[in-house]
Amino acid sequence: MQVLEDTYNALKARFSIDINCNIHFDVKKFDLTADPDTTYTTAIGGTLMVNSSSPFYLVFLKTHHSNYNTRSATRSEWYKYSVWAYLITDKDFGRLLIRRETFNDRIVALLHPCEMKFPDDKSFEHKFYVVTNDDQKAHLALNWNFRNAVMDMGDNMVLETEGKSLIIGSHSEINTDQTIQLTEFATKIASLG
Repeated sequence: MQVLEDTYNALKARFSIDINCNIHFDVKKFDLTADPDTTYTTAIGGTLMVNSSSPFYLVFLKTHHSNYNTRSATRSEWYKYSVWAYLITDKDFGRLLIRRETFNDRIVALLHPCEMKFPDDKSFEHKFYVVTNDDQKAHLALNWNFRNAVMDMGDNMVLETEGKSLIIGSHSEINTDQTIQLTEFATKIASLG
């Protein structure tokens, strides 16, 4: 809980923020925040509105983990907190995922190419793994300005879209520095409209 308080104070010192409970964020709408199995459940722990030129939200997710050890017949339970930026944009991205490209992605692409190509932006193409369900919408939305802004995305951050809704975040546990970095990056993305 101390990390949450420290994060709130650091955000308040650098950004204009308000506590906001009136957003309609569906945890199950995005693959990155949905519960993939029954060993844990995710719920919204709180939200903040960042008042920038294009306001957006920081959604604090609280994930309940549970593990049963058959040897000792004991159950252990704990919570993990993460933070995600949630933006509503003017552009329809379709369904899209952007993350840092890994060596495994390059190997899989040799056998099963599914990644979007950007022939006019090789540096972006080599740095990020981008998949979509609608190439046409994604190419229209991922213009040069947007790709240029994404080049500053943190190493452990992931960006996912569903139509005009966009989330940016990381599955790692919340920490103050990472949340400040996320908020700065989300401010840049939100300003693109």
